[in-house]
Amino acid sequence: MYLTKEEEDMLKGEYGAAMQRAMEILVAIGDANDAERMIPVTSAHLAGNYGVMRDEGIEWLEHFADLGSKVKIFTTAGPQSFDLELWQEMGVPKEFREKDVRIDKALRKLGVVPSYTCLMYIAGNLPRKGEHMAWASSETEIFANSILGAMTNRECDHSALAAAITGRAPEWGLHLPENRFGRIVVDVSGIDFKNFTQTDYSALAYYVGKIVGDEIPIFINLPKNIPFPQLFSIGYPLSVSGAVPMFHAVGITPEAPTLEAALGGDKPKGRTSVTASDVRAVYEEFSSASGKNIDLVMFGCPHLTLQDIKEIVRLLDGRRVHDGVKFWIFTSKTTKILAERMGYVRAIRNAGGLIAADTCGSGGPYMYLRDQGVHVVLTNSVKAAYYVRGLFKMDTIFAHARDCVEAAVRGVWDR
Repeated sequence: MYLTKEEEDMLKGEYGAAMQRAMEILVAIGDANDAERMIPVTSAHLAGNYGVMRDEGIEWLEHFADLGSKVKIFTTAGPQSFDLELWQEMGVPKEFREKDVRIDKALRKLGVVPSYTCLMYIAGNLPRKGEHMAWASSETEIFANSILGAMTNRECDHSALAAAITGRAPEWGLHLPENRFGRIVVDVSGIDFKNFTQTDYSALAYYVGKIVGDEIPIFINLPKNIPFPQLFSIGYPLSVSGAVPMFHAVGITPEAPTLEAALGGDKPKGRTSVTASDVRAVYEEFSSASGKNIDLVMFGCPHLTLQDIKEIVRLLDGRRVHDGVKFWIFTSKTTKILAERMGYVRAIRNAGGLIAADTCGSGGPYMYLRDQGVHVVLTNSVKAAYYVRGLFKMDTIFAHARDCVEAAVRGVWDR
């Protein structure tokens, strides 16, 4: 792989041990993927929580911080394992608090912005079309590539931090335009989208992810006026059921004004259609609870927007959550501050629930909730349902937001 004089000096240690080790990581990744050169990147994003890093990852992060390294580019971090202000109320065990506090200290020492959200564009990490970045966390990568038209591979924390420290990334994968064309055409013309919800869109995408694997899908016949939240809801489940790095929606996403453009002039590798029954099957797949009792109703994986929180407050309509049912909403600190100003945090509190910031369902709580008696989780997030059942062996019910709210108020699931 070709390196500039400055990059060679980084690799030789002329800029310090931290820069040298970061460049060693990037060169190894570049060599493994036949990259011809390094390219400048303008921003980075780390997953950066204990659920991902574990003990070895924390030690590695602290090692870089102790070397006196600082990130060269704008760098944000994803949700932590707990809310730094609500840990007592949420019953976070001491060991998790201690580990995430260590991560927080190391990230701040490195100069990483402690945004602690998967919606980092709300915290100022918003690239433009054609811009190169190094982002870890699956839904953020798909958002950047598909909706913004920016360019990033699905990084791990090691490569994302190395890119943040050097300001470079090896040029391979989705940094190359020829690797961004779609290959599988997904026809959704058989679906009536008139009453389709965000949750329905995520169920549709989860089904598609299982079908296409690691290929890039091209959606045709989606509604032309599809709102942004629904478009985002198509993105994040694709990397849950599959290994999809981005998608195209013809006439909607930046690189797909036409089907021909999305294909790059080639013929499709395959075609598939999605029906309403395929979407319903996803709800059935993640409804494993055998009884009516529910322990936790959870929203916010990925983090909820202010509009999402407003809708939950509207659905509650002044009612209280049933005693014995946890009602948790996860969002960014930025959004929570706005929700406080709008009175939404108070409304959720009055209903018997809470809005947690800086963490999310997949970021940590499930690692300890089962031991605290939470066995059935009701959620409108297919990603949360996937992790709850697959990784933490709790029963799940996957449902629309309105049904989640109604069940929380009644205290049982009887749909």
